[in-house]
Amino acid sequence: MRRFIKINGYLLHVFFAAALLLASCKGKEPEQKAVATVNDSPISLVELQKEVSSYSKLQPASKVTSQSLEEHLKTMIEKKIMIQEAMKKGLAEDERFVETIKKFWEQTLIRELINAKNKEWAERIYVTEDEIQKQYQRMQCAVTARVAKAKTRELAEGIRQKMLRGEHAEGEETVDSCFYEDVKLSALQNAFDMNSGEAKSFESDGEYIVIYVVKNEKTALRPLKDLHDQIKESLLGQKKQKAMTDWMEELKKSSRININTELLKAAGNGK
Repeated sequence: MRRFIKINGYLLHVFFAAALLLASCKGKEPEQKAVATVNDSPISLVELQKEVSSYSKLQPASKVTSQSLEEHLKTMIEKKIMIQEAMKKGLAEDERFVETIKKFWEQTLIRELINAKNKEWAERIYVTEDEIQKQYQRMQCAVTARVAKAKTRELAEGIRQKMLRGEHAEGEETVDSCFYEDVKLSALQNAFDMNSGEAKSFESDGEYIVIYVVKNEKTALRPLKDLHDQIKESLLGQKKQKAMTDWMEELKKSSRININTELLKAAGNGK
């Protein structure tokens, strides 16, 4: 094996020369020259370069030498031999293997898609100083509110009028002295932009949330300069999360989705 994969200084020179050539020839298909062959199955120079490049990113302190190239190629040869042996035994056709590969492929594809979207959002999503200031003001508040739900805008308006008259709506709840950090992912976060005695309704997940602010009090908080970066990072995360949710909803709207409700109901009943 040692003699078979021996790599000399000439091949190391070719390795770097090919890397430079590939970098300068965008749009052209690189020639897939084999640096080794295992049972008539080639390992191309490009494959070896990718393997070394990936390893270098994981281990920045590593150095590319004739010996390290030899070790990388040895590992690739051993992997190819084992894969060929597994194929001979028919393991690639095993149902468990196929299902595992399917799940890995799906997870990898989804991860790459999300990474691509995150990169896209990172180029256009930002947080302004006004947003940070407004968020800081919300964080200083302790809110006590009465909250009720309604199925339609009309019903929500009726509940809002009741609350303003001092009447209680059916099913309403009271949230006592809560802070923004406790409710920042719910419709109740709107209460922190409202004044005491004010009532409003907000659409949320296909229904309406009616909020009557009983009390909105200022509380002590560390200076903004101490919390600035933390608030900025939090707001950025919220914007990315909203972008992800909105994007998924748009994908759903543009997709044809049919659900067999009868079969789903039967499955829920254990049939």
